[in-house]
Amino acid sequence: MNPFDVIATDLDGTFLTDDHRVPQINAHAVRVAARRGIPTIYASGRPVRWFGVLDELAETHGWAVAANGAVTLDLATRRVVHARAMSAALIAEITQEIRRMLPSAGFAVEYLGAWGAEPHFLQHSEVPHLQAPMIELLARGPVVKLLVVDPATPTEDLAAVVGELIAESLTVTFSHVSQAGMLELSAAGVSKALALAELLDDLGLAASRMIAFGDMPNDLA
Repeated sequence: MNPFDVIATDLDGTFLTDDHRVPQINAHAVRVAARRGIPTIYASGRPVRWFGVLDELAETHGWAVAANGAVTLDLATRRVVHARAMSAALIAEITQEIRRMLPSAGFAVEYLGAWGAEPHFLQHSEVPHLQAPMIELLARGPVVKLLVVDPATPTEDLAAVVGELIAESLTVTFSHVSQAGMLELSAAGVSKALALAELLDDLGLAASRMIAFGDMPNDLA
């Protein structure tokens, strides 16, 4: 009998190396688990488009919880199983309130397969698919994650300010800590834990038979 029936793991800082690659030992472990009928669920704050790093493991038929739980997909087929979009009207209201409190804040939005950012949003690693004011970004399509960056406020301080400001209207989390704070906001109630529970139910698996790994606050639940 297997000691557990399903594996759930965060990606960055946990399953992947520091240069965002799949280490051989982890790839081997996932393949052995798959042969024993144990699926792996990768639960990450990453958007859907950043899961290509797992293409080499496609034959293991794993699952992904992306955008901190806002999107669930079948990695073998890239089929979106669940998606939890945010209210465009609420995003517009929230961004106005945050900007009033933190004038140097910038915003970006994640769609299912692309992302957009305001012209002054600080992002060094990737060019957005759409660069426009927030009103135009919200008209582009359903948003599954809102990113807030403030170069003048460290991550944990930014989380405290924004968390108090929006109360329970959205879910606030972060997946790394820096002096230029960045937060990830999702629809109310969205979390990796919620998406995992939903997926386990779909798969007929029990949470009590799951082994899980993570390294940041958005992994605790």
